[in-house]
Amino acid sequence: MPLPLKLVDHLRALRAVCAVDSCGSSVAAAQALHLSQSSVVRAVQTLEATLDGALFERSGRGMIATAMGSSVALRTRRALFHLASVDPRGRRAAGSDALAWTASRLAAGVGARHLAVLPALSLGGSESAGGARLGISQSAVHQTLVQLEHMAGAALFVRGRKGLRATEAGEAVLRAFKLACAELDQAGDELAARRGVVQGRLVIGTLPFSTGRLLSEAVDQVLRAHPGLGITIIDGTYNALLHQLRHADIDLLVGALRPSLPGPDLQQETLFLDQLAVVARARHPLAQRPRLDWRDLREQAWIMPMPNTPAQTAFEEALQVAAIPVPGDALRVNSALMMQAMLAQSDRLALMSVRHLRREIDAGLLAVLAVPVRHAPRAIGLVQRSEYLPTPGAQLLLDALRSAARGIAGDLPVNA
Repeated sequence: MPLPLKLVDHLRALRAVCAVDSCGSSVAAAQALHLSQSSVVRAVQTLEATLDGALFERSGRGMIATAMGSSVALRTRRALFHLASVDPRGRRAAGSDALAWTASRLAAGVGARHLAVLPALSLGGSESAGGARLGISQSAVHQTLVQLEHMAGAALFVRGRKGLRATEAGEAVLRAFKLACAELDQAGDELAARRGVVQGRLVIGTLPFSTGRLLSEAVDQVLRAHPGLGITIIDGTYNALLHQLRHADIDLLVGALRPSLPGPDLQQETLFLDQLAVVARARHPLAQRPRLDWRDLREQAWIMPMPNTPAQTAFEEALQVAAIPVPGDALRVNSALMMQAMLAQSDRLALMSVRHLRREIDAGLLAVLAVPVRHAPRAIGLVQRSEYLPTPGAQLLLDALRSAARGIAGDLPVNA
């Protein structure tokens, strides 16, 4: 059975587990946390009872983490270092040792209510709205915010005519909170996996026109084997999805990759290379011609790629090779379904991936025009946070994506 557990509700005990794992004894852990030994022992025992499993092996030489204890301690340490990273005291101590997070008031002091109140304030825009969202009073929200700002050493919100607005420090702390909560949620998923249950919720961000077959094959494969895993797929623009990825609102981004990433906190992996072709409705006047030249397309109406996308770059490269100016069409579509509908119901052309449209082409709804498209191949792949540690469910999906990509990469070339 899945664990009905929210580890974020046990932060005090988790800090004790993390300290004991690092120090090797409850005595040394108590000194590091400035607590009594009995408090540390009780916290660890209470969490073991809650989890119904031993986190440590006890002996006269001290306490050694079990496999379960090591897993919990690792995720907790990662969560605490996320919190310490936005605290000047924590940043100064970062990297010195496994207990460097204890120098941060945020990492050492926040509780479940603090972690819940900040996102609620950000979404609600006022203390009363945040309280209503959480089911607590406005005064409780205000008190929690005062505590948070004291721990952070900075104002987290400013009040304006439209309500509360996060300061730069508030945005940084909010991001750290989301990353920390993600780690603790993932710790719960790992504990369930140790009992034979692959659970949790994965949120995948997708970019249009590049992931249809890849993602559908991978997700179907994983969910057939592990129906207890929840997967949510959302689409959006590249920059919006990167923002969500950095804030742990999504776990992975899948689609057409850019040449470079905006920061070292992200990393990307190419799964296969894809080429584009000129596509039209199956009964388009040009669809039956065995050979075409780009000059034959001069007077055609287009559905243009979105600006600043790999498809736009490929389109401009193909036209440059053919010495043809970029069309002045103002029509741009960011929805794959809308693109396919407009192609099927008009004589417009579009530059798209044949792999993405394979079903529509095989069904005789769309056709690839016999015109060569010369451009640098698009890299299709995934983007993760650089320090992302996949849960068992996430690892299964990553493996399935890589497997599906190998099959897609083995398809016949676009113009074969």
